[in-house]
Amino acid sequence: MKDDLGAMSILLVDDDEGNRYTLARRLTRDGFANFGMAGNGAEALAALRQDKFDLVLLDIMMPVLDGFGVLEAMQAEPDLARVPVIVVSANDDTANFVRAIQLGAVDYLTKPFDPVLLRARVNACLERRRLQQGLEDALSETRTMLEISPVATFFVKKGRIEWQNAMCETLLGYAATELSGRSIEHLHLNEEDYHETIQRVETTLRAGGIFRGDMHLKRRDGKVILARTAAKAISSWDLDRGVVWTMEDVTEQRADAARVAFLAHHDQLTGLPNRILLGDRLRVALAHANRNKVSCGLMFLDLDRFKSINDTLGHAIGDELLIEVSRRLKTSVRDSDTVARLGGDEFVVVLPALRSSEDAEVVAKKIRTSLAAPYELSGHPVTTSPSIGVAIYPENAADGDELLKNADAAMYDAKQGGRNAYRFYKPGMVVSK
Repeated sequence: MKDDLGAMSILLVDDDEGNRYTLARRLTRDGFANFGMAGNGAEALAALRQDKFDLVLLDIMMPVLDGFGVLEAMQAEPDLARVPVIVVSANDDTANFVRAIQLGAVDYLTKPFDPVLLRARVNACLERRRLQQGLEDALSETRTMLEISPVATFFVKKGRIEWQNAMCETLLGYAATELSGRSIEHLHLNEEDYHETIQRVETTLRAGGIFRGDMHLKRRDGKVILARTAAKAISSWDLDRGVVWTMEDVTEQRADAARVAFLAHHDQLTGLPNRILLGDRLRVALAHANRNKVSCGLMFLDLDRFKSINDTLGHAIGDELLIEVSRRLKTSVRDSDTVARLGGDEFVVVLPALRSSEDAEVVAKKIRTSLAAPYELSGHPVTTSPSIGVAIYPENAADGDELLKNADAAMYDAKQGGRNAYRFYKPGMVVSK
């Protein structure tokens, strides 16, 4: 016998005191040491409710409350129903045996019994009890870990929520009583979204894998969140046995990541593409021009007297002006064109797929008229105008860097010529700042 079985406690229930002590002596010789005694069914139930026992050896015929009454009472109380009972009775009537088993007894021995058989039955019963307690402890530990987990966890069986931890209420706003027994379809945006998602999930689970993916879910307050989810089936060949789900709200996290990605490629003040994104757009435009044997225009713009506006009205007004200029620029070009801000009051416009330089001139005139119109900024009337330099690929440059440099040189020539003008690049124009 294993040492841990000998340490387990046994309640001996018999109205005959001699029988109780005889049974205790026999079990002591077999290595058992922890016993409780009860002279009738009422005492047995009182002992079971007060102390923890691993096994009950129960007589049937007793005063006050017989063994059948004890079994019935034990089955009515969940904590007691888990305690195994071996009936030990002088009555060998088959009907009593059947009734005892129906009421939850795990075995039935008739007096006088063989001590070897008694030892074997008790050992087997306590071994099952030890394994049962191990499983119960493991389940309790697992449930405790899940309860305090910062990740929302569901157990779903046949499409319905069987159990959820505390974080589920934080995530979705539903108390456990509100979701228990409800279909998980209730959490999805609509029926179509639910069926499409579950189809993908079940395909992965049936293959024995762990499903991982993002999905949109509805909170109790109607707010839609983006949840990072994972799901694992208890049994891949029988999904009806249940699926464990974990969910984390990544709505803000993904929004922050999107903002970081946006700011890496866009100007923080105006939201226009910055120098990095401009380089990508320009490379695409030049590649398109090469493939389709067309031209690509690039405009370099600088605002006239911007420094004076900043110095006299302040940087806040200067920023408002830059924002309004960016807005006017975007409304002056095609959707396929790119407006970028290099910094300060310098802007660039990429004009892909031009048929001729005259197309670029039409845009330059439109921008000049738009930007030269008066501005009303926080109660201050402001006027400015653009100096615009235009370079055309492939006539004026072999690559993007050269195209940008030559457009800058043409802009400087426009500024030197009196501002509020546009110039097309010609050989010999240079930037002299």
